[in-house]
Amino acid sequence: MTQEIDEMLDFLLYEKGEEITINVAVQVALIIDAADKPTYYDDKIIRVKGQLKTGDMIGYNNVKYLVISQVNKEEKSYKARIRKCSYRIAFNWSGNIKWFDCIEESSFFDVSTGTIISTATGNIFVTLPYNSDTRAISLSQRFYVTNQPFKVVGIDKSQEGLIKLNCALDTIIQTDDDVENNIADRWKYEVAHTYALTIINGDAANVLINDVMQLNVTATDNGTSITNPAVTFASNNPEIVSVDNSGKVMGIELGQATVTAKLTYHNTISDTITVTSVETETHNYSISISGSSTIMSGVKKSFVSHIYDNGSEVTDKSVVWSIRNQDGTTSMAYATITASTGTSVTVKADLSISCVGKYVVLKATLSDDATVFSEHIIEIIDI
Repeated sequence: MTQEIDEMLDFLLYEKGEEITINVAVQVALIIDAADKPTYYDDKIIRVKGQLKTGDMIGYNNVKYLVISQVNKEEKSYKARIRKCSYRIAFNWSGNIKWFDCIEESSFFDVSTGTIISTATGNIFVTLPYNSDTRAISLSQRFYVTNQPFKVVGIDKSQEGLIKLNCALDTIIQTDDDVENNIADRWKYEVAHTYALTIINGDAANVLINDVMQLNVTATDNGTSITNPAVTFASNNPEIVSVDNSGKVMGIELGQATVTAKLTYHNTISDTITVTSVETETHNYSISISGSSTIMSGVKKSFVSHIYDNGSEVTDKSVVWSIRNQDGTTSMAYATITASTGTSVTVKADLSISCVGKYVVLKATLSDDATVFSEHIIEIIDI
């Protein structure tokens, strides 16, 4: 049968062959499901004319497969068993992060012995191609799989072309690990970014039909203002209220729409405003507070209120300022107001070390309408 396939290989590849990649090179291959057990693995048999090695990475139907068996060299072709990679994991070498497609298993079928090998409870096996990058993996090195940390407790390089890692469940290090993106020790070597975006026109505004209102936004990175942030705007009902790429909103028909602003390169960071398209203008006041999100203990900082009517800033209104502890305690004020006007305020954080890490809420209330207000949360930090 093998001889017959070899003799017909060119014809079969032409008629039945599928395009794949071997590492990065494009090839044509015959691929069939593996007939032997266990069936819960997505194993396949591959036959190609080009050279094939254990540990080669196969791209097939937009999925990565790893050559896990020895390779049979026939007269005109190479034949091997491949297994679907189940995860993509990152290893971190002092800030140099490299990603690898791998096979992750709590037990695996050893194709050389035909037996099932199980791990200890809480352990996993990870199989990777053995190359110049994976050669650097060491014992106790940490990585993440589905937001769970593991560390390498055993390394097996006995099968040529492959490296097999025995890994134990580890502890999350909140200060160092980027758990959301499955990167261990990331914040040891990089600055963690906390982005915020605010539409400063308020939570709601009216716009006249065929009139235009400009939406304004502020964006911060770790509490520091971002100059000219890249922002993407969208309306959930553009037939009622439209918005362009610069944040200009237009009333099209009577009705209401939600307009969303997102940081273009961090699109999970967003803010929304409800915009009502009206025939006649009515007042719709809102307030925003500009200023830092932190104050060092014992230090003063200034904040400014911006008052909007239907999304446009007005100067004929004023606010009343107040401040309170976010946790509701009243026995000690974590910060106090030292001076204020109808549009600005100076806040001083208490010098006591017990206030470090606490939060206060600065509130600006419209002088002639107590139902209109804005709150700004401030953290007290160490000097």
